[in-house]
Amino acid sequence: MKPLIPSDLHARPEHERFAPKLMFFGDPHGDFDPVIAAVERFQPEAIVLLGDIQARRPLQIELQSILSLTEVYWIHGNHDTDGDLDYQNLFESDLADRSLHCRIVSVAGYQVAGLGGIFRSKIWDPRRPIDEAAFQSSDAMRRTMKSHERWRDGISRKHRSSIFPDEYQRLLRSGPADILVAHEAPSAHPHGWKAIDELAVKLGVQLVVHGHHHRSVDYVGEGLMPAAAPFRAFGVDTGSHLTWPRDEPGPGGPPQDVLDLATQVFGAAAQAWLDKPHELLDGQTPATLAVGGGADRVRSMLIAIQHGGVV
Repeated sequence: MKPLIPSDLHARPEHERFAPKLMFFGDPHGDFDPVIAAVERFQPEAIVLLGDIQARRPLQIELQSILSLTEVYWIHGNHDTDGDLDYQNLFESDLADRSLHCRIVSVAGYQVAGLGGIFRSKIWDPRRPIDEAAFQSSDAMRRTMKSHERWRDGISRKHRSSIFPDEYQRLLRSGPADILVAHEAPSAHPHGWKAIDELAVKLGVQLVVHGHHHRSVDYVGEGLMPAAAPFRAFGVDTGSHLTWPRDEPGPGGPPQDVLDLATQVFGAAAQAWLDKPHELLDGQTPATLAVGGGADRVRSMLIAIQHGGVV
C-alpha cells in the first residue's frame, strides 16, 4: 500500500511550484469558483468533491473549464437530494460514473474508497447493532412504501442520500484501500461516528477525509487524535481544499506542518507572522524558534490563536 505523508490544508503561495496528485474540496453548495481557481493554479492529477455539491447546472457544465486539466471524482452529501435539480445535476450528469460511493477506485495512484450520504436514524443508527436497523437496504424500504410515497418508483428522494447497512457492509468487504473519503466525520469530531473509524480500520486506509461540517481540521495536529492512531483524519471546509501529498519542506525551514498551520490561521499573512519577532519568544521569530527545536511551542501558539486565544 502506498505510504502517505502529512498534507497542506490550504493553497500555497503563488511562487511555489507544487503539483499535488490529489485535491479534496469541501462542500461546494453550488459555488465552484474556488474549485476551478485551485485546479487552474495547481493542476492536480485528480480532485474529489466531498459532498453537498448542489450543482445549479449539470456537473460537467459547471466544471467544463477544468475537465481537460484534471480528473473529477465525487461523493454525495445530504443536501444533494434536497431538490430535483440538486439530484439530477449530479446523479444524472455526464460525471455520474465518477461517483466513489461504495466503491474503491484507483485515483492518481491511490486506492480511494468512498462513502457518500449521512446516517439517518429512520434508516440506521450505527450506534445500534446493524441488525436492528429499520431497513437493511433501499429495496427493503421501497417494499414498505405505497406508490404515492415513492419518487420515480423508488424510495423518496431524500433517503437516496441516507446510508443503508447493505451499502456500508458492501464497502466494508471491498478493501484494502489507501484513502477513505466520506461525507460523515470520524468519531474524533463531536458529531462524528465510530462507524467511520471502523470502516477506515477495516479497509486499512492511512487517510480519512470528510466534508459536511464546514470546518478545516487536522485531527492529529489539533490534538483530537493521537499521532499513533491507525489513520490520519482531516475535515475540509466549504470553499477550502486539502492537497495530497505535500511537497517536502526546504532545508533549514520550519517543519511543514507548522507552515501549514500558520497558513490555516493567518492565510496570506502567515509568513509575515512567522518572520516577526515575538515578545513571548524573547524577541525570536516563530520561524527561528521552530527551526531551532521549538516547533511544539509555535504549534501551541498557533492553535491558541486559531481557537480564540490572545498570543
